[in-house]
Amino acid sequence: MVKWVVDVVKWVTNMWGKIPWEVQEFLKWLFDKHLAEVIMLGGGLPTLWLIRRKIIDAVNRFRDGRNLRKRLPDYTPQQIERGTRYYIWPDCQDVDPAQSDEARHTVAVRHDLCSTMDQRLTQDTVHKHYIILADTGMGKTSFLLNYFARHLRRWRKPFAMELVPLSVPGLKDRLKKIPSPENTVLLLDAFDEDPEAVENHTKRLNDIMQWTRELYFYRVVITCRTQFFPRDEEIPVETGIMKVGPREAGEGPQFTFYKLYLSPFSDQQVQAYLKRRFSFWRKSRRRQVRAIVDKAPNLAVRPMLLSHVDDLINSGKSFENCYQIYTEMVDAWLERERVFVKAKEALYQFSCKLAVKFFVNRVEGKSERVHYDAIESLAERFGIKLATWQLTGRSLLNRDAEGNYKFAHRSIMEFLFVQQLLNNDQDALQIPALYWTEQVIPFLNESVCGKSPWRFPLPLRFVIIFVPFKGGVFQLGGTGKTVEVKPFALSKYQVTNSEYEEFDSSHREKRNKYSDQDDQPVVNVSWEDAERYCQWLSKKTGENYRLPMEAEWEFAASGGGKRHYPWGNEEPSPKYANYQKLNIGKTTPVGSYPLGMTPEGLFDMAGNVWEWCADWYDEKQKYHVVRGGSFLDDYLHNLRCAARNWGVPLVRDDDTGFRVVRGTWS
Repeated sequence: MVKWVVDVVKWVTNMWGKIPWEVQEFLKWLFDKHLAEVIMLGGGLPTLWLIRRKIIDAVNRFRDGRNLRKRLPDYTPQQIERGTRYYIWPDCQDVDPAQSDEARHTVAVRHDLCSTMDQRLTQDTVHKHYIILADTGMGKTSFLLNYFARHLRRWRKPFAMELVPLSVPGLKDRLKKIPSPENTVLLLDAFDEDPEAVENHTKRLNDIMQWTRELYFYRVVITCRTQFFPRDEEIPVETGIMKVGPREAGEGPQFTFYKLYLSPFSDQQVQAYLKRRFSFWRKSRRRQVRAIVDKAPNLAVRPMLLSHVDDLINSGKSFENCYQIYTEMVDAWLERERVFVKAKEALYQFSCKLAVKFFVNRVEGKSERVHYDAIESLAERFGIKLATWQLTGRSLLNRDAEGNYKFAHRSIMEFLFVQQLLNNDQDALQIPALYWTEQVIPFLNESVCGKSPWRFPLPLRFVIIFVPFKGGVFQLGGTGKTVEVKPFALSKYQVTNSEYEEFDSSHREKRNKYSDQDDQPVVNVSWEDAERYCQWLSKKTGENYRLPMEAEWEFAASGGGKRHYPWGNEEPSPKYANYQKLNIGKTTPVGSYPLGMTPEGLFDMAGNVWEWCADWYDEKQKYHVVRGGSFLDDYLHNLRCAARNWGVPLVRDDDTGFRVVRGTWS
């Protein structure tokens, strides 16, 4: 029996190897993506209908891939596969979405691009030339690939169609070889990638129009990046092709280009894409991707970036916040431009420097835009040796109607500015936090997550690791007193060994087995040591730093008395904090328990080390208050926000450290 099974497996394996790879890919796709759906939905007519639809979809996809690979040798199989798989037809509009800071909210009437093109190509006699414009990654090439594949599937074709990428040489000779041009719709892909258009887009477009006129093409459709043209006036309007015969009143003597802009994906289109890419039985993966999309919705409107989301999951990396997603997305965006800008790092550095420049403009009351004519001089000032067309047409920028360039979305500018802050760029560090935009601090906080704050530049460190509180009135636990807390800012983390040793280098010799790493909380410091650290820090930075008042500490930990524990009301467990039950026997690096973080963003408010407070514990003023519990605590009561304890001011313990408040006394 076993031998028979082995023989069958060998036979199937051998037969599989003889099947053409295109058929293999088709069968893999059909069974991997859709067989489970059929099984789970059960029998009956709905199942038969689903089977019919899935088979038709699978056959169309297989046929489209085969036809495109056969008819379009200039496109790689990978380009065709990525551009046609899971495709969602986009919308179009007659208003450039780049004119709005939020592309999704551009006020414009949207139409289905596929049906719009069908109508224009079959019925419109006024326009014979069309230009489809969009920002980078919006799916211009994918639309042409799918529209061409759809045309090839049609039984009755109202006209012939040819798709030619403008990045390949010998365009004129290619056009001459096309049969029956008078009955052919010519799709010309990516005018912005045409090397001759880069040199002189006006001359190149005139040449192309001249050739299409001489050959009498029925219709011509060109795609291009909007920002390829320095200003709206340079987007071609007149084709240079004269009309023959009588004209209507007011009609011009030349054929003109009809402009269409690709619309950003709507929420419904994003959802449709996810459903198509992740079938019924892969709902868990769909939820994973949806979670990433929800963290970066402004980037998900671009199909190129949306299609990259699944790659983020397949990379095996963990994406816990928006900062990590933007890091991957921007890198993917720039990697896409490597074909045209070999020095990817130079393009990235230009974008980062420009982001800082825009923040400097905010301080000076200027715009977050730069005119096309100033791009080259800025690049020279930044020491970036790239051509202007690379800095505008291939960058993370798009432009408005007047030729001013801005980032495709403000969040990209904020992300790049944060990168410069973290890289200790002095121009960025000179900009007061007052002039930061709303997304800068969240990006900074997310960049710190999982890292010790001492790794960041000192001027920045004490901006990003503090959580502000508005204050309020609440009942101080353990005392029964109602107290008023004024606004304050408490450090996100306990002070680490490395931070403290910038003040007292001799402490390094006092490290012990309980806290011997740079990013573990400092211990073996007395209340007076902590006070002296705050005085040193205030003098060094020019701001006021101090130990927290007991009421401030509890207000921050409990959310103004709303929680029993920093994370909520659930009883302590090893996922929330470092205490004796874990049997670690030492401190852990600050920020090691993200699930135990307060909703406001404070780490280790329970466990790890006790924390000195400024208040006296007793009326005789012999002891100071400590709060929060430690890694040595076996009493869960000590992990409660309201739990109080005391320490002798001059004594240094293995499980006692501190965190600081920024600001004057309440």
